[in-house]
Amino acid sequence: MEDKTPTEEITWSVRPSKEHPKKAVFAWAIIVFFGAFITTTNLILGLCMIGVLVGTQATFLFTSRFMISEDGLKAKYPLRTKYYGWEQVKRAKFFNEACFLFSRKKPSNLDGWSGIAVMYGDNKDEIIKAIKSHLPKGTAT
Repeated sequence: MEDKTPTEEITWSVRPSKEHPKKAVFAWAIIVFFGAFITTTNLILGLCMIGVLVGTQATFLFTSRFMISEDGLKAKYPLRTKYYGWEQVKRAKFFNEACFLFSRKKPSNLDGWSGIAVMYGDNKDEIIKAIKSHLPKGTAT
């Protein structure tokens, strides 16, 4: 936990590659290998390939920041920012290292595009408690 203000805002950062260094080394090795392999035939295509691979793994490789407030949850990922007001959350799924908040009550193929993945980091119990306390009544879990 980085910060807890009197208005009950909770802010924290998570960098999964720091928590799993072996996986991070493997990810960078794959990115460099395939980038170098493609670069031997076409420099521009190889650099684009490296960019695409880094972009697809950015949430794992770089720091994500989260903020829980009275109004909602804000997630700042390396390449995008998502915000859900608590009234928008219709379903929540809690797992070991993260939870997912969805705007649909029933599972949908669009969940991967519209949901928010909230990684807990070090203070799992406090974050789960804060999220559950803000969820509207009738939210499916």
